[in-house]
Amino acid sequence: MGSTNNRLPLRLIEVIRTLFYTPIYVSVAGGFLEKEGLDVDFKTCPPEFGHPMSALNQGAADIAQSGIMRSIIASDWGAETVPMHFAEINSRDGFFVISRTNQDSFQWESLKGAELIPVGFSPMPWASFQYALRRHNIEPSEVDLVTGLDLDQAMAAFREGKAEYIHVPQPAAEQLLEDSSGHLAIALGPENGHLAYSSFAATNHYLATQSETVHRFTVGYANGLDWLSAHNATEVGEAVAGFFPQVSLELVIKSVARLKAQDNWPTDPTLAQPQFENLHDILLAAGLAKERQSYSKMVRTDIVATALASRK
Repeated sequence: MGSTNNRLPLRLIEVIRTLFYTPIYVSVAGGFLEKEGLDVDFKTCPPEFGHPMSALNQGAADIAQSGIMRSIIASDWGAETVPMHFAEINSRDGFFVISRTNQDSFQWESLKGAELIPVGFSPMPWASFQYALRRHNIEPSEVDLVTGLDLDQAMAAFREGKAEYIHVPQPAAEQLLEDSSGHLAIALGPENGHLAYSSFAATNHYLATQSETVHRFTVGYANGLDWLSAHNATEVGEAVAGFFPQVSLELVIKSVARLKAQDNWPTDPTLAQPQFENLHDILLAAGLAKERQSYSKMVRTDIVATALASRK
């Protein structure tokens, strides 16, 4: 690969702003991508695009944070080619279920017939939650869902007593716990184990024509993961707090600590097949995919392998 003296532009986008994606913020704020000679324009997906994958396909972004769910579903619907995922961001579900009442020992049975506000910005969190429900012998149809709300509306409705449970990412979970609006009932990460929850993706054309940029990005990201693994929640929280100006540093640190404690982020960015298949099982169970799709059709492991080898 070439020298990093010649700087290269990179347009990087995420689905939403949440501490679930802390590995991205560490890579950007920590200068790990800049050190590889990249000038990064990083932002949350603009509203004119329904999802980062749309931005990729329309040429408005180069690399996107996305769930591989999107590529699996597109392939299941018959797409001959889909954006390729090449580096893992989250290796567990990072969402939480908060209860309005404090249960000394949470009973899954208490969800039957209860009103619950699910995550609304993507079908994947609810699919993962459904998988956990069925493992505890509860059919998703037995839960009374309060739908059609964005995250701010959902939190307001929960605080107003319009549901017994709410399903949220960080730092929303920590905010509800901190102001005593609710109590932690379920952490989905430990429930569903390791899976390829979210990752970086790019179009086949971009990967083929901008291999130097992709290589530099992957090296920088891998270095960022090393830093994330080696530093405690306080250090990580301080590093990424600038991405959450409306959230106190204390809550950012608590959010990072909770996700770090449940092994949410990989130390190796390789998107391995077992994690892919585990996530695919969830999509099949939820009816979001009808047939099992090929790992090799939507995952490239050679990019990470080359990046890691170049650091030795």
